[in-house]
Amino acid sequence: GVLDVPSTRAVFVLDVGTRGGVVAVLNGHVDAVRCMCALPTGGLLTGGGKMDATIKVWENSHLNGQNGAEEDSDAPVITEAASQLEGLGYVFALSVLPDEKPGSQLFAVAAARYNVVKICL
Repeated sequence: GVLDVPSTRAVFVLDVGTRGGVVAVLNGHVDAVRCMCALPTGGLLTGGGKMDATIKVWENSHLNGQNGAEEDSDAPVITEAASQLEGLGYVFALSVLPDEKPGSQLFAVAAARYNVVKICL
């Protein structure tokens, strides 16, 4: 079947497995989301468009629909509470730069716009 997802400035997290459908709605940008990047922690980075110019950090619990939802509910969890990376602005691409030390959980984020790449630690 076809999943009807309204066109908005949000990110819709879909479960194509057991539950099916929209699990969570990440509603934190005021312009279109231009890029996304999975984090090693299980979270997600999203970069808003030019009128938004923010990078949001979504925790794993936001993506799984666990952020305040009732266990038996099939309704998606709508979340607006995300951390924000400061000083990066409007970007076209995001990438994770993991620490290469064995056992390290640390990583940096590279954010690119035109011919500029900024690194956020």
